[in-house]
Amino acid sequence: MTMTSLDATNVPLHELVPGIRVHEIVTASIPGHVSELLVHAASSRSSVIPFGGKRSIATGNRIEAAHYGLDLTGLRGVIAYEPADLTISVWAGTPLAELQAVLGEHGQEIPIDAPHPDQTTIGGLVATGFAGPRRLRSGSLRDLLIGCAYVRGDGLAAKAGGMVVKNVSGFEIPRFLHGSWGALAVLTSVNLKVTPRPRTEGTVVGAFPDIATATNAGHALIASNQAIQACVAFRRGRVFAVAVRAMGRAAAVNETMTSTVTAVGDSVEHLEGNQSMEFWQELVNRFAENPDRIVLAIGARPRDIATLAAEVDSVFGEMDGVETMVSPGLGVMRVSLPAPDDGVGPMIEAIVSIATDHGASWVLESAPPSLRSLAPPWGPVPEGVDLMRSVKREFDPAGILNPGRLFV
Repeated sequence: MTMTSLDATNVPLHELVPGIRVHEIVTASIPGHVSELLVHAASSRSSVIPFGGKRSIATGNRIEAAHYGLDLTGLRGVIAYEPADLTISVWAGTPLAELQAVLGEHGQEIPIDAPHPDQTTIGGLVATGFAGPRRLRSGSLRDLLIGCAYVRGDGLAAKAGGMVVKNVSGFEIPRFLHGSWGALAVLTSVNLKVTPRPRTEGTVVGAFPDIATATNAGHALIASNQAIQACVAFRRGRVFAVAVRAMGRAAAVNETMTSTVTAVGDSVEHLEGNQSMEFWQELVNRFAENPDRIVLAIGARPRDIATLAAEVDSVFGEMDGVETMVSPGLGVMRVSLPAPDDGVGPMIEAIVSIATDHGASWVLESAPPSLRSLAPPWGPVPEGVDLMRSVKREFDPAGILNPGRLFV
């Protein structure tokens, strides 16, 4: 690994994704490379953007070109795996699909739906705090984190937690870094609890007249059946539906699907096994960050999400290409809009206004560079932001990691 003393007037820019540029890309193949770069960058006050699969790299405030792009995809593969103990340690640049393939050989898995798992890395999932529809029953990666290795912004390498589930010492640091968006430290490896892989699964998709009715139906289904592993209401164009996912033993899955069909009505679609898995993967992919679309995630109280979804949906009118997905039990709504579009600016302003009226939070996850100023990307400034900024200074004294991207 080599590093140069950068002169922005002489070094060409590399575009990692549209709107995100760096002067030099450094690839780390061992954790020591990460420490070496960050020590150098901190001493020279050179900004650093860490990245793996680059799936979420454009989320957040627009930032000027950074000095270094730190490519972590060289830190890839399994470090240690104990199937009998249900624990695994992997390098942070390992794609989720690769990890799931290893676990699948032993009938195990990480119970998370993530977009484009062949590109999305474990380190990226922890850093962004992403959780898909299965969070309803399985939680997020934060609940599975038992340890990690990381490098602070000043280059100090450290470890926290371990490989023993019962050992709670140090759990607070891995979970603290979960959702920190690479603003505090660079993850180099992650230790996780794993779970048995369900023997089979099935999905029932039922049609509804509008998003509010679909969301309320989803609430009722979740309340009536604890075996439902995921439930979303969604709009695709002018079609509204509820999708319910059951996983586990065949008899239990069939029972859940049968009861769901009875509750939903006649206009239903049945998906079993691989068809069900492919349906949910495609659904999550459709709402992933996309530089050609505006993707907005909104979080509210579950009891308020149906009303909020109805008000947001009313903004779109007859607009083509609109997609929404609501997780009733989680209080999360995702909106995906085509861009650029002449009328999209007022729509985003209206959606943000509705979210504000409901006391909801939001994150503008993606938009073309020219449209990223449509709304504050992280929503309202959170309470305790001064404390968050003091933590940022503690972990990254020189402020070199993703400077300006987050609100700290």
